[in-house]
Amino acid sequence: MTALRILAPVSVDYHAVPGATLRDPKSYAQFWTERQPAVEALLARLSPDPGGPPPAVTLEHTRVTSSLNLYRTISDHASGRPLHVLTGSLRPQHLPDEFAGATDRLHLGVTEIGFSLYDHGLMLLELLVRVDPEVTASAEGVENRLDELQASALAMGEQVARETVRRYLDPLLELFRQADPDERILVAATPAGDPMTAEFGETLWVTRSLVLDPADPGATAALRHWVKDTGSGDSAADPAEPLLSGKADRLVRWLNYAFMDPAGAGGQAFPGERFRDSWDALRFAQVFYGALDRIDSRLSKILADSAASRSRWELGRLKEQLTSLSQRAELIIMERRDLAKVLKRRVRHEMDEILDYWEFEKLIEEPVRFKIETCDRRLAELAGRRAARSALFTDLILLGIGVTSILGTALALTQFGRTVANDPAMTIYDLGRSSMVEWVAAQPADAVLIGSGVTSALMVVLYLFFRRDRHS
Repeated sequence: MTALRILAPVSVDYHAVPGATLRDPKSYAQFWTERQPAVEALLARLSPDPGGPPPAVTLEHTRVTSSLNLYRTISDHASGRPLHVLTGSLRPQHLPDEFAGATDRLHLGVTEIGFSLYDHGLMLLELLVRVDPEVTASAEGVENRLDELQASALAMGEQVARETVRRYLDPLLELFRQADPDERILVAATPAGDPMTAEFGETLWVTRSLVLDPADPGATAALRHWVKDTGSGDSAADPAEPLLSGKADRLVRWLNYAFMDPAGAGGQAFPGERFRDSWDALRFAQVFYGALDRIDSRLSKILADSAASRSRWELGRLKEQLTSLSQRAELIIMERRDLAKVLKRRVRHEMDEILDYWEFEKLIEEPVRFKIETCDRRLAELAGRRAARSALFTDLILLGIGVTSILGTALALTQFGRTVANDPAMTIYDLGRSSMVEWVAAQPADAVLIGSGVTSALMVVLYLFFRRDRHS
């Protein structure tokens, strides 16, 4: 039996508060435990299929975890709870916009629809499709049939993601936010009004895993065509050869993946199934790649905004966003390292192989670190320029005050001297004649003004000299 498993990371409006699971693990687990009844009641109301079972959503972070007493088994992951916050299971009847009235074999072949919510604004959508046997019934024309299958799978994955987020995930997130008004557990992924909110519900990409039965007449031709564009640029070898020769049973390289399934498991991901570990590794790899890829895109936007920023308020907003994104990037990298310690060894090995082939560190992790440094440097530069302009404005104000003070002091001293000379009654306060006051009083007004102007000009010259010396 030929099957197609679709995995698609989707951008959503969910971020966990950093450190919420560590600060108070008991309260964190209790929050999610208390939400389960409300979730079930909400899904029952949202279901468009009153005659059938409602969508099923299980909140996964309901257990208090500890970093002690790990590795009780090596046949499974040693983490106390899964990485995702919740898992959901749907039937085609729960998504009428996409499946109602559909008569093509791709939609009719859908046997599983699931989604998982992860931190850092990411949902992972999964669909399992039983492929029409005619696709691999013969080698003749298999290329066209596979191209049509791929195009239809891409379109279906994108539409199912949009409807799943709009119809179910968004109401669930709103339910969680109402239960957490103080934002102790979760926060919005993006500030209200940000243009990037339009991306919520959109897929980052749609991966296609084709599960083939080697006994099918067209399996060999189908495999060669399916993975023909996934080979390394520095190798002319046929990427399908290891699978055809029996040296490998799966090829997970770039977007189009292939699995050889002589036992007829059909892409199932249940415990004990042949490719269960491979599906787990592929999920983790896509989650970490997708989450950090979103950070990379947001950092590019901040860098572009900083080039056009003019006001102090805009600089402060960009600096706040940069700090938040820097923390998120560090958390994603740390979570990958922490998860690697508790993963089943085979899953960890496959996840690392996948990320290495995708050049995760070179294409995503290093650019994120570089952009953080670049954005930080750019914002600091803009803030420094604005501070310098503010300092210059302050200096000019003080210089103006100083110039007017010189003139005012000279005029006041002249007026005082003349008043004393003309008013005998004021001489009783003097112990003797003041030659300086008498001299100033005897000066004509023009001389006082000219002298004040010369003194002020000297101050301006001294100010410019020391300012140039400070910036040289």
